[in-house]
Amino acid sequence: MWQQLFEKYGDEEFTVVGLAIDAEGIVPAKRYYDKYGVTFPSLVDPDYATQFGAVPKTFFVDEQGVVQDLKNWEQELSSLRTAKPVTREIRSKWSKPESRLESSAVAELAELNAKKPNDLAIATQLCSRYLALGLHTESRTVLNRAVEQYDVKAIAKQGGSDARLLGQAYFQLMRSHEGDRAIQEHYATTSYYLNPSIGFAKQIARIIDPEKFDQRSDGSLDDTFRQATYVRLKRERAEWLAE
Repeated sequence: MWQQLFEKYGDEEFTVVGLAIDAEGIVPAKRYYDKYGVTFPSLVDPDYATQFGAVPKTFFVDEQGVVQDLKNWEQELSSLRTAKPVTREIRSKWSKPESRLESSAVAELAELNAKKPNDLAIATQLCSRYLALGLHTESRTVLNRAVEQYDVKAIAKQGGSDARLLGQAYFQLMRSHEGDRAIQEHYATTSYYLNPSIGFAKQIARIIDPEKFDQRSDGSLDDTFRQATYVRLKRERAEWLAE
């Protein structure tokens, strides 16, 4: 659908930007985009933006950078004559993606983390950069120190932003154990218990059996396996919370 809208309105100062939430990075996401002939700009977030909750999710952002209600947006767009340009003020609020990995930016976060090692928000921000730089051992050290203060089950029962943030930390812990599928499955499952979204279940399905999920010879997805994984995790989470 979005590819069709991009082709229909692409010349009217309208665009579509895709965000693939994929812990294993660009390769599996590109396979999907290529399969369906996606030509609009597409990004990959290996850190998993947990504030999205259940995915997929769609946002419509107007010319002033304001997120609008999706209701009737296409009808409003089709009657639009001249779109207003995004202001310099809005552009100034965004940094270039590569700047987050500059040594000064990482060092600043590392200094903050040293002062506040239990601050989970700082820890996850720092580790998203460590993981992008391939610093898995450093990431594990920071994250283990930050998560040890929490009662995971109590936070999961409470829900809300604390659960989503702790879920993100455990998902990063999963990524920091690259190559060890058993440990990765454990941490990914914990992250799902904290933030029970379909997106997390999808990632865990890939960790359990990547061939069943999206590496079959014909390039198709095993949606039966993915759905079964989601159903199982949902049941196991309910049992875990009830213990």
